[in-house]
Amino acid sequence: MVTARFVLDREAVAVLGGTVGEGVQTSDLAKVGWEITPVRPTSGGGAEVEVTKAFHRPGDLGVVIGELAGPDGPLRGFTLERHRSFLNETYRLRGAADVGPGASAATGFANSPDLSGRLRDAGVDPGRVEALLAGRAAEGLHLRLVVALPGRTRSWALLPGSPQPVDVASSVGERTRAALLAAAVVSGLAALARLRQRATPGSFTGLP
Repeated sequence: MVTARFVLDREAVAVLGGTVGEGVQTSDLAKVGWEITPVRPTSGGGAEVEVTKAFHRPGDLGVVIGELAGPDGPLRGFTLERHRSFLNETYRLRGAADVGPGASAATGFANSPDLSGRLRDAGVDPGRVEALLAGRAAEGLHLRLVVALPGRTRSWALLPGSPQPVDVASSVGERTRAALLAAAVVSGLAALARLRQRATPGSFTGLP
């Protein structure tokens, strides 16, 4: 499952026009199966919204993250590998997180070519919005990446100008299979003991 949680302060809500539900463009995510929670107000006039999408095959992780981050977004090249053996299951997740070389790269304008047009249509100067966001991104934008695999969890705080390679591996035992194997061994030993008890000297006859 991939989940993104966005927490906006009062100024960010004001930039979006005061109504986050109408100012945030999420229709493209909804069309491809993302679940979007209703906007929740926070103390101080801010807001919080969460988007989530589940996937069923390891190879789908990169596609799901691409839908969220876009082709030039901060999360790139993510892959998930899963290998199963009789007694354990191993996972490895790899990718790269990079919000760009500076504060201006963190505004999202480069990753949304039509954003400027939408702002103009709404009567907002896109240059002013970009300058405002770029000026505050370094201190106001906080991006944290959390990877939770079976048996292991890691997290990183992502900062402009600090690319972060992501490589997390974990291994968990297959308890059910181990229990079945142990039961099979016990049953086999019990059967062998019964056979030995029945096999007394002279119980087998051979050819003269």
